[in-house]
Amino acid sequence: MAAGKTFHWAGEYEVNMNNRRTLATELGVFETFTPNLPDVYRRTPFVLLANIAPALQHHVLDQMRRPRFVAADTMDLWLNIALDDLLKLLPRIDAFVLNDSEARQLAQEDNVIAAAKKIHRLGPKYVIVKKGEHGALLSSPDGMFISPAFPLHRVVDPTGAGDSFVGGLMGYLAASKGPLAANLKRGMIYGNAVASFCCEGFGLTRTTRVTRDAIDQRVRHLERMLRF
Repeated sequence: MAAGKTFHWAGEYEVNMNNRRTLATELGVFETFTPNLPDVYRRTPFVLLANIAPALQHHVLDQMRRPRFVAADTMDLWLNIALDDLLKLLPRIDAFVLNDSEARQLAQEDNVIAAAKKIHRLGPKYVIVKKGEHGALLSSPDGMFISPAFPLHRVVDPTGAGDSFVGGLMGYLAASKGPLAANLKRGMIYGNAVASFCCEGFGLTRTTRVTRDAIDQRVRHLERMLRF
């Protein structure tokens, strides 16, 4: 445990709970954090470079031994203060995860579809654009795939929903056999199901009480919504 202040983020959501504005980001001890992975972690086939500074994402990836699939998440802060490091990371990963406003900012395109195509040229084979209450969009060599968000009657706090989404996605991939491209689409459905629980409580109050049966039930609900 490091001495000092913990990471702190403050933001403001619009009435629809979909659009947010970052008010303050304080890195605290995170600013000098340098993770050194245990040997067993370095051999994992599925790697999620979570939303940390791109320089740290590079540092973690340098320690991995021939991973099968690498995904990286990001946020607007890194686009503003560490863009060069982020651009150097993109050719090294398989999937890049970001929200729609970040995709527009990075690609300098108002249209998210056009933005995704531009991001492909920066390196990643798969581009996953999170769209809040509208779910998520996958752009891949096989074309486009849209995963809807689970419909909620009441949203308490969407903070962390994006992290829950990509965590659920990567967890599904790591636990599944078969073609990665097909698993990636189903993994996005699982990711959106997991994210829906996050939105129903403040912080981790709802997420920590979720069971696998509850997640599977919401996945089946999404499957019924998508069938036509």
